[in-house]
Amino acid sequence: MSDQPVTNPSAQIIEFANLMCDETITAEQREQLESLLDQHPELRGAYLDYLRVNAGLIWRYRTGEEPTEKPAHATSQPVSSLANNDRVGIANGRTPSGWTSLLRTRWAFACALASSVFIACLLWINRTDTSVERIADGNGFVATLREATHAVWSNNERPVDVGSRVRAGTLQFNTGEAELVFDSGAKLRLAGPAELVLESPLSVYLAKGTIAAHMPPEAVGFKIRTPESTLIDQGTEFGVSVSESDGTQVHVFRGQVDLLYQDAQETSKVSRLELRDRQARSIALPNTVGEEVEYSKSLFGSLARRVVDPVEWKTADGGNGHFYQLVVEKQPMTWHEAAQRATSKHFRGMPGHLVTITSSEEDQFVLKNLLEDAQFRGAWMGLTDVLREGHYRWVTGEPYDYTNWASWPDQQPDNFQEADWHGGEDYGMYAQFPGKQPWAWNDLSIDSIHEKISAYLVEYEPPLDALRHRSMALDPIHWPKSAGGNGHYYRIVLVLEPVDWETIRQRATESQVHGTQGHLVAMETAEEREFVAKGILRVCGIPEMMIGLSGSLEHNDLRWVNGLSATNLQVERSHLPTDLVYGVFRWNPAGKWQAGWEIRAMSTDVLPADWFGYIIEYPVESIEESL
Repeated sequence: MSDQPVTNPSAQIIEFANLMCDETITAEQREQLESLLDQHPELRGAYLDYLRVNAGLIWRYRTGEEPTEKPAHATSQPVSSLANNDRVGIANGRTPSGWTSLLRTRWAFACALASSVFIACLLWINRTDTSVERIADGNGFVATLREATHAVWSNNERPVDVGSRVRAGTLQFNTGEAELVFDSGAKLRLAGPAELVLESPLSVYLAKGTIAAHMPPEAVGFKIRTPESTLIDQGTEFGVSVSESDGTQVHVFRGQVDLLYQDAQETSKVSRLELRDRQARSIALPNTVGEEVEYSKSLFGSLARRVVDPVEWKTADGGNGHFYQLVVEKQPMTWHEAAQRATSKHFRGMPGHLVTITSSEEDQFVLKNLLEDAQFRGAWMGLTDVLREGHYRWVTGEPYDYTNWASWPDQQPDNFQEADWHGGEDYGMYAQFPGKQPWAWNDLSIDSIHEKISAYLVEYEPPLDALRHRSMALDPIHWPKSAGGNGHYYRIVLVLEPVDWETIRQRATESQVHGTQGHLVAMETAEEREFVAKGILRVCGIPEMMIGLSGSLEHNDLRWVNGLSATNLQVERSHLPTDLVYGVFRWNPAGKWQAGWEIRAMSTDVLPADWFGYIIEYPVESIEESL
């Protein structure tokens, strides 16, 4: 502890009190606080009043209960006599049982708080403090720079590498965007030109620029100060903009933000204005309530949609208890890439998948909470007819009973002819046509030249058997003997994750139809090959199918999984030298003679394309009817 005399003990005590309320006080600062209160008993009342203000406000806004008691000051007991557990209580923002026991009955507003103390607190709230001493981290770190997009930094002394830890102090940059994740869990996205002073894991000062904030429950109480205002988060998503011409604007996307201001009638009183969903205010003069303005999430552009965390459709509101999330990436992606990314996500122990919409109520929930203010054209959803044209399926296997297809520019789905190798559009998305068609469903092809989709919607729910292997399947198709077939059934499965051939072979054997165990397809004759290509894959948009073929090229020994030799097949080989291979049935738009399906040998060391399928064959001999 420093031996230097404290020139302004009142201001220092208020400083330490705020650190305790923020829960960022260090052990050394706690010792300094106790020493000051021992040396200046006349200041204990002001210290208690400050804690009472903070605790009383929290009590009121958590419970809605008005405090009714006004405890008197107690100034006789020295701080040094506090029990150890009392010291710990102070460090955690709680009141001890000794000389502060008068606070334990009920948290209350400081109705008798002196004007001089209020003014000191107000000045503290609105100062610009870049001191590293306010940070709980021993090294002065308060946040991590998680992302930077085209950011041009103004001061090279600050860390600018993505993944860098960031100390307290000023961050400035001229253009671009950056995302900071604070140690408290708070997430801020900042757009340049901007100047942001990082004060603590729970406090920043925005001198200029635009930010969008997401506050998880553990970051409730996060403070954003500007030249005109002080904003206290109560668990929300909101945007703040600061400029010389317009002052401070705050727009609440969801949740609640408290605006602190000085009461015009009682200048010694700090008041709070609760700002809730879709409310906005403009504050031109410091410490005033400002005026209500029209809410607009679009003012914050990509900042707003990049901070969206999962939103619960609560059962108390008639929902299913699932969580929904809008994810916006930097680059466009295919439906299959979006499906893979969605299934790789987890939230609160629940796996994700592309959103499935099975009712009007669920549709409206997603539109209102995730898409209503979005400015982009489309977002992928978990709907596809890629397994068979016109047979739409949800990735979870849920019933396809409810639809909300767009009616402009034509009635959807229209299977617009863009993909010559499979005939049209196979993938569901939410789309909007501003001024023409609000958010509704549209179908899109894998190689669309009209739409480039960089967003997708994720739904989190308890594990589903349908997603156990991250795949989806079409009902088996029968090749009846009456039509020249073998009486077997065949089933297409779409895989939403990279998997090796041996794993797929095992999965095929775990599947059954009419009590008959399946296996990867063995195309033993030219007629069977033709049936698979035209009868099963004719309107399927999956370009690469694993089949039941494996063996050695070096020894010219290729066999089907049923043990029969396949050396008489025409098999396309990789240009790279390889020996052990597995087979895929692959669409080749530029074949030797014409576009079509061909059998290709793939090295067992190589996984198939990012998205692919496989075909299961069920050798049922005695049943002629189809499923």
